[in-house]
Amino acid sequence: MTIVFLALLTLIEGVRRVPRGSVVLHRVLFGPWAVEPPEPGERLRLPAWWSPLMSAIVLAPRTQYERTDAAALRAQLEGRALYTALFDLRLLGVVELFVLVLGLPFALQRFGALGFFAALGAVLLLCMTIFIALALSTHALGKPWRAALRWSLPYLSPFAAPRSAEALLEETLRDVAPSVASSALLPGDAFLRWVRPIVYDATNGREVDRRLLEGLNLQTLRASLASHNGKGMWCPRCGATFVQGESCSECDIPLVLAGTPSA
Repeated sequence: MTIVFLALLTLIEGVRRVPRGSVVLHRVLFGPWAVEPPEPGERLRLPAWWSPLMSAIVLAPRTQYERTDAAALRAQLEGRALYTALFDLRLLGVVELFVLVLGLPFALQRFGALGFFAALGAVLLLCMTIFIALALSTHALGKPWRAALRWSLPYLSPFAAPRSAEALLEETLRDVAPSVASSALLPGDAFLRWVRPIVYDATNGREVDRRLLEGLNLQTLRASLASHNGKGMWCPRCGATFVQGESCSECDIPLVLAGTPSA
């Protein structure tokens, strides 16, 4: 019962308010990133389960973004300082999560009060280590020391500490256009699947949040998305293929023969 209670508290810590138009990316452990369609409306949701076992970052829309491109952002994310900080925080988060949820109840049951306080001390030590590492990393991103310490303070909590790696990554991408961040994080084919409907809607006069296109080279993207190899029919908006038919069941637009430019 104690394990269930602690796991539930840690899970609830991941509930967040996601603004309308946000782009949510998620991954499992160190696997590839995946992306969801832009959020249709503001709501409370649980983007990730027991971070860092499953991590999620929310790229909320902003009025202005810093000028950068996917290559420069990718170089920053793969740079030794930030990459090492994210890796270490994720590893510390996994250890702290297991010690908190499994170690405390086991130590109490097996060794009594002495075991419980020893495990609690280990949890607090891990939280303090995560807090210091997070403050150092945030300061390296350009925050003054006082602001870095204040920003990192919530992650002293044993229930919030496992989320420190995704918090640092989200802070790194806070002023980056969602399209640029998605292009840097996602595998190439996954990024094209995500951006295809957005480019199609913008090209064909449909309603679309233009902030999702900031930082993209639309001319190059249109050229790479204009045709679909293979057999049968395909949807120029979502890229789905069909053996036969006249319109896409999801997008409700006319299908195009494979190998034919979509206009």
